[in-house]
Amino acid sequence: MTREADYVILGGGSAGCVMAARLSEDPTAQVALLEAGPWDRNPWIHIPMGFARLYVTRKFDWNYQTEAEPELGGRSLYWPRGRVIGGSGSVNGLVFLRGSPRDYDRWAQSGARGWSYDDCLPAFRKLETFHGPDSDYRGKDGPVQIGEVPEPSAGCRAFVEACESLGFARNADNNGAWFEGVAPNQLNVHRGWRWSPATAYLKPALGRPNLTVEVERVAQRILFRDGRAIGAVLRGKDGEETWLARREVILCAGAIESPKLLMLSGIGDGAALQSMGIPVTAHAPEVGKNLQDHFMIRYAFRTKPCGTLNEIMANPIRAAGLGLGWLTRGKNQMAVGASEASLFARVLPGSEEPEVQFQFVNFSLGDQSRGASQLAKYPGFTFNYCVCRPDSRGELTLRAPNADIKPVIRANYLSAASDIRIMLESHRLGRLIAKTEPFARLIEGEECPGADTQTDSQVLDYIRANGATVYHPCGTNRMGADDRAVVDPELRVRGVTGLRVVDASVFPLVPSSNIHPAVLMLAERAAEMVRRAA
Repeated sequence: MTREADYVILGGGSAGCVMAARLSEDPTAQVALLEAGPWDRNPWIHIPMGFARLYVTRKFDWNYQTEAEPELGGRSLYWPRGRVIGGSGSVNGLVFLRGSPRDYDRWAQSGARGWSYDDCLPAFRKLETFHGPDSDYRGKDGPVQIGEVPEPSAGCRAFVEACESLGFARNADNNGAWFEGVAPNQLNVHRGWRWSPATAYLKPALGRPNLTVEVERVAQRILFRDGRAIGAVLRGKDGEETWLARREVILCAGAIESPKLLMLSGIGDGAALQSMGIPVTAHAPEVGKNLQDHFMIRYAFRTKPCGTLNEIMANPIRAAGLGLGWLTRGKNQMAVGASEASLFARVLPGSEEPEVQFQFVNFSLGDQSRGASQLAKYPGFTFNYCVCRPDSRGELTLRAPNADIKPVIRANYLSAASDIRIMLESHRLGRLIAKTEPFARLIEGEECPGADTQTDSQVLDYIRANGATVYHPCGTNRMGADDRAVVDPELRVRGVTGLRVVDASVFPLVPSSNIHPAVLMLAERAAEMVRRAA
């Protein structure tokens, strides 16, 4: 079966939803959005607290695993990525932080010309409606609803106050002029519900006659004729089908699937592709390279009763009250995702900006050394921290010339000595926060890593044995002006025509915090580029 559209968008995740909505604003353009996963009809997707349930069930997930990580004692880490309309934006922890303004200046300095913070700020403003004070840095009429945690827990408030007691500034808006300091997190939550890219962008556009959305369509390869992308082959429930693109093919499959699909289509390292029997369309040796991710470590505390989720969910009456309160007011702990507050702090002498992000979490899990995913049976909360701009780099390669086989993922966490140094300095700051009032008066004991973990060697052993992803993989199709960059600053794939990549894979450098806002910003700007080219 063969079908046609002007724009064929492969991947209905965060970027794909933005691209489909924006490009279909032109009634003369026929747009097809093709997603590997199902529609986002499961109610747990739309309840912010439901992200934890989605993580455990893995129902809307690609279920990736890294290879054995050399610096983590040979551990393989689970990497969840969304496989559903809205992508990871439908299953993530909803923390909505842009990172440092300098992150985007570094993009431009690295060769992604036209992607400085001044270039990106209009798109950041365009995409959001911020429920906070008016500011030159914030949008007021965009599709994505953003607001600060409305009713911070007792632990969250104590965390913020302890950080202030240590001299860290209370940031009135950590998506504003500067990101440093401590504040309750901003979330893409509205009236208690997840405000995903599917809700914000795609669903208001579904009534347009020029927009077609197909789910459970797994891309197999991109089709080329004389060096131009002309469409793609996908597999659905009824077998293979071909979609032809009259204008462009737009790849929005994410930091894992996008480089994988490029390689399956003959764009990658020529020798590696030939060794797998894949005809070379364009020699692009950096496809799959430059893989970056935030790597976090959790510190868990047994606490006095102070309204942690552990206490609430252990009591059926309190749990029912939580659900009723969320339905009627939309403001309690069910309206919070992964974490409630962030501290961006400098930990190295002479630092020009924060190197570490701490996040407070109003629950704790059971024995983390055993990989627990259930709430602990006692009152408890957690904070985690990660290096904002890690120097470690990984790579992604094909395991086989088959779209159904997951790629080889080597994150190479802690392969850079600078990342280890920042983690150790961050540990010292974390212990200091835990001993500072009013946070300290809520804590009865440190469960993980525990009082026996004191020396740098012991702390590093704990980090290697327990660290995990913060779910921010990016960089595998680097954007830049040099000939080795996979895409140019207009997001066009080098060596071919008619093909762009629009997702986190094109980031030259990982932003200092959560990457979801940057993905939406990228897609907003990409849609403008595509329409200008037309």
